[in-house]
Amino acid sequence: MLKKQMAAWLVATTFMAAPAFAQTGTAPAGNLPAGAAAPAMPMQNVSAAEFVNKAANSNMFEIQSSQLALDKTQNDRIRNFAQRMVQDHTQAGDRMKAAAQGQTVPTSLDQEHAQMLQQLQQASGASFERSYVQMQYDGHQKAVALFESYGQSGDNPQLKQFAEQTVPTLREHLQMITQIRSEVVGAAQAASGGTAQQGQQFLTQEQPGMWRLSKLKGLNVYNNNNEKIGDIREVVVDRGGKVEAVVIGVGGFLGLGERDVAVPFNALQWSMSASDDRARTNRTGAAGDTTASTTQDRSAGSSSQNQSAPDRAILANATKDELKNAPEFHYGGSR
Repeated sequence: MLKKQMAAWLVATTFMAAPAFAQTGTAPAGNLPAGAAAPAMPMQNVSAAEFVNKAANSNMFEIQSSQLALDKTQNDRIRNFAQRMVQDHTQAGDRMKAAAQGQTVPTSLDQEHAQMLQQLQQASGASFERSYVQMQYDGHQKAVALFESYGQSGDNPQLKQFAEQTVPTLREHLQMITQIRSEVVGAAQAASGGTAQQGQQFLTQEQPGMWRLSKLKGLNVYNNNNEKIGDIREVVVDRGGKVEAVVIGVGGFLGLGERDVAVPFNALQWSMSASDDRARTNRTGAAGDTTASTTQDRSAGSSSQNQSAPDRAILANATKDELKNAPEFHYGGSR
């Protein structure tokens, strides 16, 4: 099963430049404000269970982060948007539960969204506004791609209809947050005393949620049984700067005989601290993993907040043997 998924993922990485919103009616990337992220890639077909899990987590995060915005900001446009998010996504959540008969609908945020919410809880003022707007912008790009994909090729008729009916609202949300994002970026530039030159924009500080890709290379990759299955050799991005895939080195000894396998970036989960690792070990009962203790020692005493990189990557439900037998990734041109 994993080998088939790997093959589909590798095919997807050869089409990095294809625009996700070519037929959505949203503004093309050239019309977005300077520094805007490139449109998200079209998502591969997902099962009903995967769709429900992704959609429910996205929906809960939109509501909870927007409730924070109503408490933390006095910006009228952001407050109006946040109120709309709470209203529309609460209704969407109710409709999805009705359509998801026979499916398990998550009732709490997954690790990724919980960490994002915690970052917002700890932010305030202009920093909160920038982070909230960026998270909403990124989240709605992914949501539009997810709902469009499932609405076209979903395997559950009730959920497929729900996705089709919800897409127009998500597109409207994306257009709204794109405009707000442009204003927030402009206001931040003005407040910084005009740091832009010749239309360029410059960052002066690493923001919450930003990771240094150089720190991801060499990161150990584990499965959800706390077994090390490889390490990240390379991170692949498209021309717009969007991270598409990571290349995992599997097998070999001291780098010899190792083979490269690429998986989509969003197939990985991320552990931000040693305490996450210990909790995972306690849950799974894994023992005898000397690499895990090394990873814990490296991050012991460090805060999981505002880290420039996670402590480890998790590729759930994978084994080293399955990765060894997966299609090998080949680089184009010279490395």
